[in-house]
Amino acid sequence: MDLMRRLRVSRSDAHTSAASDEMGLDAFGAEDGSPAAAPPASGARATFAQSHIVIGVLALLVLIEAVPTGLWIRNRLRPPAPPVTAAALPPAAAIPLASCSEPAGPSPAAPGTATPAAATSGVARGAGSVPARSDAAVAPPVPAVDKSMLAGTVTVSAPVPMQILSRGRLVGTTEAESFMLPVGTHELEFVNQTVGFRARRTVTVQAGKTSAVKLDAPSGTVSINAVPWAEVWMDGRRIGETPIGNLSAPIGARELVFRHPDFGERKASIMVTLKEPARISMDLRKK
Repeated sequence: MDLMRRLRVSRSDAHTSAASDEMGLDAFGAEDGSPAAAPPASGARATFAQSHIVIGVLALLVLIEAVPTGLWIRNRLRPPAPPVTAAALPPAAAIPLASCSEPAGPSPAAPGTATPAAATSGVARGAGSVPARSDAAVAPPVPAVDKSMLAGTVTVSAPVPMQILSRGRLVGTTEAESFMLPVGTHELEFVNQTVGFRARRTVTVQAGKTSAVKLDAPSGTVSINAVPWAEVWMDGRRIGETPIGNLSAPIGARELVFRHPDFGERKASIMVTLKEPARISMDLRKK
């Protein structure tokens, strides 16, 4: 505003000085008494041009000041933008997976470069060999093999617990109900170190079938005595009155019962083996 006031004052001063100059020039006449000549028109044109320049500068200054002011007013009057919430965003499930993955097709090769397939084909043709197939051969799925078609089951009946060996390797025991062996013919060895029993049997195993092996118990020697005397039962069978010597009995654990009319009944067990004769003596007088 001060600048505009100063420009107006300078403009009025210019007009005033111009008028005074004209009046001063009119006051003086020519020496011969004739009126003075009119001032040239070039001074008026210069004053008019200066006033237009001043007006243009003022208009430019007004525009320079008006643009930032208009922008500030527009920003103040514009309504605030609503905040972005999580609800405005699309859920993760709504985003298609295809948009996140890379295109499945092969990427275009750069101009002037050969693809691996083309390079391989060119080498193969140049060497005179058959070009390799681009697709890898997929092996057919192998069907599951039923183990029952490759092995069979063996059951063993033995008088005593025994270990079962095949070519020196333990494959089972007689305490188990059964055990499995591969299909074919096998020579099995049955061993019990405690009673000194060892036997060999040959068994043929068929796929998915059960082969049975029975071992007969060999006999050992037993000697039995009682004081004063007694009747003796072995495994529920009466074997006679004491003394009893060199009695043949199957190997294994045997149950004995001693009976006397005055001393009553006593029970005992004995292990019959093939290593040596088994001996037992019972004193019925002791409680």
